[in-house]
Amino acid sequence: MTAGKRHFIVLDLNHGGLLISNKLAGHGYRVTAVDVYGTLPKEKFSDLPAGVEVVSKPPLPDKNAIIITPVHLDPNYPVLAKARSQGNTIYSHHYITGQILREEGIFSQAKVIEITGVKAKTSTATLLARILSFKEKVILHTTRGIEYLSENQHIMLHKGLSITPASILEVVNIVIEQEIEPSVYVLEESLGTTGTGEMGILTTLTPDYRIASDSKWASEAKLQIMQHPVVIMNHQDIGPIENNTKTEIITFANSNQKADLISRISGENISITYDWKTIECKLQPGYNPEEYAIAFAASACAGLQAGADPHDIKRTFEGFSGLEGRMRQVEFQQRRLIDNSSSGLGIDSARSAIEMGLNKSAKNVLIIGEHAAQVCEGFAPENVQILLSEYKQFLDHVILIGKRMENLSSQNIIHMKNLQEGLECALSLTDSGDTIISCVKCFR
Repeated sequence: MTAGKRHFIVLDLNHGGLLISNKLAGHGYRVTAVDVYGTLPKEKFSDLPAGVEVVSKPPLPDKNAIIITPVHLDPNYPVLAKARSQGNTIYSHHYITGQILREEGIFSQAKVIEITGVKAKTSTATLLARILSFKEKVILHTTRGIEYLSENQHIMLHKGLSITPASILEVVNIVIEQEIEPSVYVLEESLGTTGTGEMGILTTLTPDYRIASDSKWASEAKLQIMQHPVVIMNHQDIGPIENNTKTEIITFANSNQKADLISRISGENISITYDWKTIECKLQPGYNPEEYAIAFAASACAGLQAGADPHDIKRTFEGFSGLEGRMRQVEFQQRRLIDNSSSGLGIDSARSAIEMGLNKSAKNVLIIGEHAAQVCEGFAPENVQILLSEYKQFLDHVILIGKRMENLSSQNIIHMKNLQEGLECALSLTDSGDTIISCVKCFR
């Protein structure tokens, strides 16, 4: 990219467009930033450079403008439709973020590992960062926030940053402000990767779903990961990979498939087999290890590829007690709480949490739904209705979260706005020793 009179039109400021616009203007480009949904408060873009014009009405692009769009945007959005018809260059947020990172040499002194997929992204990233932190200084960015890990430290630097690709630009800003010099970045990203890192991890492509106003599959976007020199991926997903000649693919599996690494969980034990070697681990109680099967296999596979000591994998897995919001059983104000509220929640995970939590000798209260303002891929009301139909006879109360759940019907239903209100309500309905099952799709 060369500056001067080049004009960029950046679409969707809610999902990283502001960060991209800021960077492009800083490089001397003329930028039109389009608030596609017309919902961004003015204070959000008040600090943008003078070279950025913010508009909400779709502009008509001239033939030389370069369009920057998120992969999930409706292809019939007027700017995109016009741009395609007249042959404009169109780049994704993922691509342009990668270009900016490479041109600025931001990661020249650090390894970068990017992670995408449908399930187990956060848990894979977290386990991998912990494995590497015994020898490296690691920055971990997930839906949980930005964390710094080393052998003797684990610090939460920032909470609440999304995992859109452009958020990496903000991750870097925060790390610089903290005067940290990491040797490794482990980055969770939605709907694909920027291709910046030498290694990419694809946790799983299933269950697949439609994006961009139902015009394409999410798996198409996630397969951008093949830009990396090395890709760690689930053996069950190698089918769509065709004519690959540039990327080294290393596979993992949780069964007897012919993968490069195989993990097997039996009760509270896990064995990791690779290159005719085995790592045996005794897992902690208090969570369901089967729910972390993909994360255990993917992080071990990536860790070994990154040069980790097998002993560091063993002590990471043996010291792991689950993640907040991911199938953990904890005590909560003298109640038994099955904490399964996270951005990765799906119908199968919710069903597992309900099965894990049901207690015939005490009250059972289910909190279920979505915080739609926080997550791009929601928890479909029809899936919630399926679960209510299956388990209503075992539940004393159901607390539904989110506007889309308002039309659902079942016995003993209460509606609340968010997870916090739901928990407070559940406490008022239960006594010491009762069970609360929390399954709300949201960022934590």
